[in-house]
Amino acid sequence: MNKPISSSILLLVMGLVACSMLSAQPLSGAPEFDPYLPGELNERALYALKEQDISTAVILLERAYRLNPHSPDIKANLEVVRKIAQEKTPIEINGEVVYLDALGNSVSTDKVVDIPALWQESTAKPKP
Repeated sequence: MNKPISSSILLLVMGLVACSMLSAQPLSGAPEFDPYLPGELNERALYALKEQDISTAVILLERAYRLNPHSPDIKANLEVVRKIAQEKTPIEINGEVVYLDALGNSVSTDKVVDIPALWQESTAKPKP
């Protein structure tokens, strides 16, 4: 009689553990949000900014601003994040300092890139 009770208690405990594992959110992931609510987009953008993901923060805040252009919080946050995105970040690679933009692309102010024209310049004088 003791054996059926202990097996049913064990089954009950295993069921409770499985239930709690299914309903728990992962600790390492970002909080879930509704992409149609500007307030939640704003909060998710701030979370992305804390994680140093500036490009995602800009995208989320631009969407939030399009959904609610009258929110002063979203407008202020978007302006701040855009300023951060425009700044150049210096890093050192193999002893050489390289500047990166918010997306991680290298930005160089030293070198001028000569882009070839699509057509040759005309030396003929324009007709009057």
